[in-house]
Amino acid sequence: MLRPLLLATALALCLGIVSARPEDAKCVLKPASDSVQDLLVEMIKIESISGNEPCMGNALVSYLELTGWIVKTQLLESQSGRFNILATRKEVTGKGPKFLFNSHFDTVPPFIAPSVDEQNVYGRGSNDAKGQLAAMIKAAERLVKNNPEIFDEIGLLFVVGEEVDHIGMIEANKLNLQPDYLIVGEPSEMKFALLQKGVVKLIIKAHGKAAHSGYPHMGVSAIEKLLDILDDLRHHNWPSDKKLGDTTMNIGLIKGGQAMNALAAEAQASIMFRVTESATDIQETVKQLVAGRADIEFLGYNDPVILSEPPKGYPTDVVAYNTDLPYFEKRDKLKGAFLFGPGSITSAHSMHEFMPIKELEEAVTIYADLARSMLSS
Repeated sequence: MLRPLLLATALALCLGIVSARPEDAKCVLKPASDSVQDLLVEMIKIESISGNEPCMGNALVSYLELTGWIVKTQLLESQSGRFNILATRKEVTGKGPKFLFNSHFDTVPPFIAPSVDEQNVYGRGSNDAKGQLAAMIKAAERLVKNNPEIFDEIGLLFVVGEEVDHIGMIEANKLNLQPDYLIVGEPSEMKFALLQKGVVKLIIKAHGKAAHSGYPHMGVSAIEKLLDILDDLRHHNWPSDKKLGDTTMNIGLIKGGQAMNALAAEAQASIMFRVTESATDIQETVKQLVAGRADIEFLGYNDPVILSEPPKGYPTDVVAYNTDLPYFEKRDKLKGAFLFGPGSITSAHSMHEFMPIKELEEAVTIYADLARSMLSS
């Protein structure tokens, strides 16, 4: 069934009451083609930078409903119309579908329009994660067509905000879904991840006393205090794990000061750790190294995630990036938790982001085969 807004707009257009607006036409995915490549290109055409996902969401809803799915939207409170999408072939009852495909439809900025050559699809989200969305949708369609004995046990959970704060998956927990199997779609170079590094995100805020730079004894430079702290953090021997590798620290943003000829009154740095052991231990170590010289604001954290072994024959790997998986509260009750997708994280978020067409098509088969294998075992 069409969403009320879409239905009202369609009726008004038929009666000649309103004219079609360009933005209305943009929030549509064409379901005519069976090609996963065509579906991906249509998705990339719709800008869905984090915080601005509703147009993409509406397009997904209408596409899924037109292709026979029962779609439930989950509105995020105080989030300017942002919503998650749950699609199933039967009404959701109890724990919901046994096998859940999951990925996100927000992207990082800036918007990059799609283009295609013989080998790749280019554009923002081609690799992270609209390519995975398209492959999952086509895999689910294949299961509906070829495996009627299991298709009512599969579901599609598409969420917002993964690239920023995981608000979509956090909110999705309120749906009380408890599948037996969950597969998260992210670019993993066609390998199943066995381990995912954890993260710690924080801001260090140093405070000083402003003064004329010609008379430094009259003040305290917050920038110099911050630099000393960062130097201590950079030279600390952070933990390492045989399987996950090194814990790494990235100073992503630095700002502070008010003028070239003045001692800085304030300065801060935004830092992200990729964690191989305990996220809590990393936070405690940061506190010890800062030693009261500045304020620390911890923005979020999660421990490394151990994932399930895929069926025999599939290559595996360890990934250093973060996903929505740690924020799925019933993760520990899963019979299988998988992380897999076409494309490489090395081109994600770049100006040259791309998705290999061959991998995209192969991923449809692998997603479908995994669901078939898990549900028949």
